[in-house]
Amino acid sequence: MNPTGGLLWHTRAWRRQGAWRGTCGQIGQWLGQVRPSSRELLIIGASAGWMMPSAWLQRFEKVSTFDIDRWAAPLFRLRHGAVLRRSGVDLRCHTRDASGRLDEVLGEHPRAAVLFDNVLGQLRFLHASIDTTAACLDRVKRSVRRREWGSLHDAYSGSVRRSGGRLDTPRMHQSLQAEGGALGGAEPFGPALARFSAQLEAKGEWLDHLTSEVFPVGTAVHHIAWHYDRRYCHWLQAGWVAPL
Repeated sequence: MNPTGGLLWHTRAWRRQGAWRGTCGQIGQWLGQVRPSSRELLIIGASAGWMMPSAWLQRFEKVSTFDIDRWAAPLFRLRHGAVLRRSGVDLRCHTRDASGRLDEVLGEHPRAAVLFDNVLGQLRFLHASIDTTAACLDRVKRSVRRREWGSLHDAYSGSVRRSGGRLDTPRMHQSLQAEGGALGGAEPFGPALARFSAQLEAKGEWLDHLTSEVFPVGTAVHHIAWHYDRRYCHWLQAGWVAPL
């Protein structure tokens, strides 16, 4: 089973739609601020689009999704297909490793904007070493250098202190990508985001997903909390980049 997807993931996502509503709302808020110039969109790592609003997808004339999970394409169509058809959007869903063959996929869609949907932070689990993961992320950045692109990805993840009661989603925080990482320092909970990190109520050591330098310096980075369950939280980062 693919560690970043599969039927168990989709079952959990379906069951936790209510619990994840706050996070999904903030993702929708971020996407609502994005005004792509391209009328075509590629979504890399689309899964079923569980946390993505259909309304944003309706801005495009053509949407192509890519995911290695065999359940992703039919479930994406189930969740978003009817709305997009009514809007005249040409939706095409592919079961394919687009991140591993990114240059080829981009060459097939030369004018499309690109959205990496919760996939770049998962590369750490798909490669044998940190160095290999870092090299893969560098290749991704070079590939989209002249593209309009965005990403929503895990920056850090780990255990939280909260164990019962209602899980309130902290307010989305925004910062500018700094040299050496979006936090402006090597530590995952640096002073620039101290208030946000405190609201996550982290416990113990968190996993670094190696994505802190994905965005170019100066990019507006949105920081979003995602309580995966009552004991584990993901620190998501989202940003949109204009072509160089």
